Parts: sequence; structure tokens; C-alpha cells
Amino acid sequence: MSKPILLLCVIFVISGCAAQPVAQLPTLAVLPTSAPERPPQSIEFWQVVEGDLDAGAVDRWQFVARAGDPVRLSALGPVHLSLAGPDGGVLGEGEAIEAALAVDGVYTVAVQPAQADAVRYQLSLSYTDRPNPLDFTATPPPMTVGVPTPTPVYDGLGVFIADLANGSTETEALLRGPVQPHVYTFEGRAGDYVTVRMSRLSGTIDPFLRLFGPSGEALAVDGDSGGNRAALLRNIPLWRDGQYSIQADGGGGPGDYQISLTSGDPVPVTPTIIAPPTATPLSSLLNLTPATAVPNAVLEPYMPVIGSLIRAGDVNRHTFAIEESSEISIGVRKLYPDTPLRPVIEIYSPAGTKVSAANANPAGEAIIQLLTLNEAGVYSVFVTGQGGDSGDYVISYGPGTIFEDVRRGPALADTPYESSIGRGGLRDSWEVALNAGDVVTVAASPLNAGALDPVVELFAPDGSLVVSDDNGGGFPNALINEVRAPVSGLYRLKVSASSGVTAGGYRLIWRYINIAPTPTYDPPRILMFALEGNVPEGEYAFYPFQGGVGQRVRVRVTARPASGLDAVAVLIGPDGREIARGDDENGLNPQFTADLPADGTYQVRINGYLSGGAFDLVVDRLF
Repeated sequence: MSKPILLLCVIFVISGCAAQPVAQLPTLAVLPTSAPERPPQSIEFWQVVEGDLDAGAVDRWQFVARAGDPVRLSALGPVHLSLAGPDGGVLGEGEAIEAALAVDGVYTVAVQPAQADAVRYQLSLSYTDRPNPLDFTATPPPMTVGVPTPTPVYDGLGVFIADLANGSTETEALLRGPVQPHVYTFEGRAGDYVTVRMSRLSGTIDPFLRLFGPSGEALAVDGDSGGNRAALLRNIPLWRDGQYSIQADGGGGPGDYQISLTSGDPVPVTPTIIAPPTATPLSSLLNLTPATAVPNAVLEPYMPVIGSLIRAGDVNRHTFAIEESSEISIGVRKLYPDTPLRPVIEIYSPAGTKVSAANANPAGEAIIQLLTLNEAGVYSVFVTGQGGDSGDYVISYGPGTIFEDVRRGPALADTPYESSIGRGGLRDSWEVALNAGDVVTVAASPLNAGALDPVVELFAPDGSLVVSDDNGGGFPNALINEVRAPVSGLYRLKVSASSGVTAGGYRLIWRYINIAPTPTYDPPRILMFALEGNVPEGEYAFYPFQGGVGQRVRVRVTARPASGLDAVAVLIGPDGREIARGDDENGLNPQFTADLPADGTYQVRINGYLSGGAFDLVVDRLF
């Protein structure tokens, strides 16, 4: 075999043994996963926090601030900051943010990597208008051997806030409840008087103050005597020198409050004087001229008003309202008898339908009596002059047969008065001053037999009918045999005709059957303290206050509605002895008065008789 043929065979063999190409596998696609959402964390002012962030992750830090706070947020590390307000609106972005905050609330700062890699960062929160209280030069403490630091007297009362100077005012926040009460201290001198006030500025806090002496003894409490739910410790005497403590409590509610302190001489206080009410004076002059009518104004029952038709053909509109189907009477008369006006009246329903009309009688008066109206609403009364007449007129209306009251002035006891009902639809009104509990009798008789059958009515100061009579003294004599005045004030005796259409003279007289005793009124007083409390069944609650020898105090405990408390109150003196007690003097509520025998700290002890619940406690000094 020749060499070329042999070489060609070798090449074919090698080609047959070569590896066949392998089909490539598909590429596996790895989808990115989102970083899990991290819960917000808390940061305080003047605090530096640290964190680690993966690419695409976000840290959120939250802090509480007030409106107007100037804040600065700074970061170390390749991160981007974004500040959002309580409503979620963005307030600023960047490596550092400065902003003046607009509202109270919780603010959120978001921290994100400024690059695609994982980062480590530091974040700080500060104010821009004040120095960092932690920036101070440390002073080596003096060496003390064997002398332990004494525990402050106020330790355990709450969170210490500040030492108050005379005349100082502090504003603080109880941000969230439940929280510990705030504690303030001040240096007191024996013989001084201290006044402390705590007022709510915002939120739902309910101020409550407690005062403690240099040895930690409770001296005074208050919750409500400052007005508008402010707490006020007023003119508390200090019996010795030392550091006093004030516990300011907000009742667990969030919000801002203000506390102030003054010491030295007592603050002048004017006692509250409850003056005995004087009898309502009787009218000395009668207002015989009715008021001028306002166009389209609503007429009041039995109250006459003056209208005027200035030009021939004028039409005036008046209105009155009824709430349900009823009968009414209405009258229009010319004001001056010598004028030619002949009034005409037309009445229209709320739907605009004419329901009645009347022309003037020979006396110049148009009257509609006992008109039945079935539709509730506002009715219109149109007044014109017959034949185009003009002039002044008087209009009045009322339910029933009466449409006008005529004021007659005062009526004194045991004094007969003679008057007359001039025409139908009128009623005389007399003024009588009575005290609650007065018992009186009233009689009205006609002057001429057969002319008038009088009806007498007694109306209370609020206008409500107390009693009425027609023939209680035998026809035709009206007699209210005995009636007791329910309240003190100016009553009105009203006399009218039984049918409402007759006229004539009558005699009126009233007498006392029994005159009520003069009521006893509160003496002048100064509120010492007031509060809302709660005592569990089987337990006692103690409330201290400062009293002086010879002072007279009144203690009142009132169970809150639906509390179920049957309270018992005891006044305990500085020596621990019982001075006075009360149980059911005011219903189930205790109320008593006591004279204080010495200067010092007194306690009001309250418990429930087989009960517990909420109550109001008020202690007054009486004069």
C-alpha cells in the first residue's frame, strides 16, 4: 500500500473517534429578592444610634417632638436621610437635615444606602437652638470614704424634673401614659406661704398636685380648685425650713402642662359671698305703649305690637306659628280712637291658602275668635285699611279665646283692686312677688251681677300655669282657695272673662295663708381644695390639708353618678385624733362643719359603708 493511501486511512479513523459537540444547558436566571421591611426604632434627642444596611434596605427611626422645635439630623457613612412629618409629608432630605417642626407628633427619618453596597452608619438627633446637656467638662468627684450618699426624700415619688425658684414657671410634657409623675423641689422657709398651680396646656392630662414636707410627710393635695380643671395649692403655710417636694400628676393622659410657684406672703383671696336673693321688685311704672312691630316678624302670644299703614293701599304682613292643631284668636284695632282707620285682616295657611278674614266692627276693631287651625307651621296675617284707609294699629293673638294681656301693675297682699275687662278677648295681668313655700289664696268677683264671670289664673316666673279657677267661690266668683308657690320670683295673676267675649268690672284680692321662712344661705367661704377621688370597698383614702387654730371648715363628699358609694368622712387632727365625722347629712353623702383646734396638717379620711366608688371632695373655709 502506498504511503498516501495509508495516511488518508489514518485521518478517517481519527475523525471518527473525535468527541461529538454537546448541546449547551439553559442559563439559570436568579431573580433579586426584596429586603424585608424593618420595624421603626426609637431615637431620642442628643442620642447617637448605629446601624447596618444591606443594599436596597431602609432603616426607619422615630422621635416625638413639639411644634416649633428646631431639629438637626446628621449621619456618618454613605447614607441618604429623608425626614417625614406625622402626616407622612417629606420635610427634608440629604446627608444632614435641619428643620423647624410645625406640629406636635411623631416624626420618622428614613436611612438608605447612598451606594449599591452594604454600609454601616451612625445617626444623631439634636436641637439647633441649645447646647447638648451632655457636653460638659467632667470634674473629678471628691474622695468620700465611708459616707454613703443619702437617698433624696422625693425618691420614689416620680421622675425628678427641676428645682423651682420663687416666681418661676416651668412647661413640661407627659408624652404618653401610663407614666411616672413629675417631681419638683423648692427651698422653703418657716413662716412663708407657698402657692403652686398646675394647668393643662394641651392633650388630655388632668392635673393633680401633692405637696410633701422636708421629711417626706404629706402636707396638701388638690385636683380641681384652680378652675378649668387646673390644680391649685393656695397659701399653704410652711412650718419649718427645708427642701419641699411637689408631685405633679397628669392622670396618665398625654399632653403639655405648666407649673408655677410663688412663696412668701399669702396671696390675697376674696371670700365667695352668696348673697340672699331679694324679692323681684314690683313694677312702679306700667309700660302701657306696646312695642313697634317688626315687618314679617313672628307675633308672641298675648303680646300686642304696633303696626302702621303709612300710605293708602299699604299691606302689612305679620306671622305666628303653631306646632299642632289648635284654636286661636286674633285682634287688630286702631291705635287712636279718633283716626278713620278701619282695619281688615286676612289669615293664610303655611301652604298659602286663605283660611279666614274679618273687617272692622263699629269700634274700629277686626276680631277673629276661636279659629280652628289644623295645619302646623307658620301662618301669615295681612293687615290693610278698608277703602284704602291708613293709620296706626295694634295687633295681638293668642291660643284660645284670649288674644291680648293688659298689664295692670303690682298687687299687694290684703289689698282689694278694682278693674274691668274692657272688651272681649282681653285679659288683665297683675304682678305678685312670692317666695318659695308661700301659701296664698286669691279671689276675683264681678262688680255688677251678671255682667262678668271672671276667671283667675296664677302663672309662675317662668310663664307656666300654676293654678286657675272659674267658680270656686260659687258662681260667678273665682276663688283659688290655697296654693303653694313652687319657687321664688315674680308671679302674675291674670283675670279674664269665662267665655272670653264678655266685658265688665271685677274686684281682685289675695292674702297669705302661710309665709315661708327665710331660707338660710351659705356664709362667705374660701375653697381650700377640691378633687375627684375613688376608694375601693373595704379601704380608706386620706387627703391632707393645712389648717390653722380657730378656722372653721366644711367638708363635703358627693358620690359620683352611678358609683354606688355610700361614703363616710372623718376629719382627723394633727395629733391623729378624730375631730368630726359625717355620714348621711346630704342624702347618702356626708357633709359637716368643724372648728380646727390647732395649727398643722389635717386629714380627711373617706371610706365606703359596704361599698366603694368614685366621689368628689370639697373642703371650704367658712367665715
